[in-house]
Amino acid sequence: MRKTSRRQVLKGGARGVLAAAALSVGASPAYASGRQGLRVHIHGVLSRGMVTLPVSIDVAGRPDNLAGAGWDAGTGTTGSGMLPGGNPPGGPIGACYYTVSGELEGNVVTLVGRSLFTNRPLLNADTEDPGKSDTRADGRLINVTADLDSGEIIWSLTVPGVNPDPFTGNGVVMLSHASQTSK
Repeated sequence: MRKTSRRQVLKGGARGVLAAAALSVGASPAYASGRQGLRVHIHGVLSRGMVTLPVSIDVAGRPDNLAGAGWDAGTGTTGSGMLPGGNPPGGPIGACYYTVSGELEGNVVTLVGRSLFTNRPLLNADTEDPGKSDTRADGRLINVTADLDSGEIIWSLTVPGVNPDPFTGNGVVMLSHASQTSK
């Protein structure tokens, strides 16, 4: 086996450093300008009058094509912060899970969607399983506007054809950029 001289190691090391530097320039943010992927997380405890409502939503995609899902903790029981209220097996009452889509324009995220299902209050529960709220397909319309700078969130869930009576408040509205998206 042939010995490697100190000079050869230094030359190889210098070439490696130059190659790494050239590769890192190609991976810099300036070269990633075509990558438009992002993720938005929205959550907060909103209110309408004396009623509070914890909500949480996550969407991802391009600024003009976001999609995702979210939940609310329901208005039938009072929780603590983002924690839904109600003792099992009855609560939380009126909680919903929904899909949303929309866009980010400037610093405002606008989302629309439909509630997939909600759990109904005990008063409306099935007679087969008394004492437990039940889950049903829902289909109500959801509208959300969230401001990245101020944290203001406007959220409504309503039956089609009825003017929304939104919940409002300040919360967390976070934006993170993805490292790569397909074209």
